[in-house]
Amino acid sequence: METSYSHTTVMVEPDGTAVISVSLYPDGRMAMTCPTGVNRAQLWISHARARVLIAPTNPEAPTAEDVETARKLAEVFARYAAEVERLHALNDASTRRESAA
Repeated sequence: METSYSHTTVMVEPDGTAVISVSLYPDGRMAMTCPTGVNRAQLWISHARARVLIAPTNPEAPTAEDVETARKLAEVFARYAAEVERLHALNDASTRRESAA
């Protein structure tokens, strides 16, 4: 069984610009929360000591652009979920065929 993990990479480009990448390879221990009714728009993801906060620049007064960005984020998460489900079904069917053989 594969283990889950998270890691952060900092790479310095030749011009001195730092590029930071955070990769999350989650399992059931990943915590996600998006509190509602607290007058702040924010999404927290926490896993393996990595913590990610997604929020508008002013989480108490989002702009129309923030709304558009949030909807794009929701679309991408929905596509991710659909792709994970598709691959799981494909691999699950393949495993069942191999077990039957």
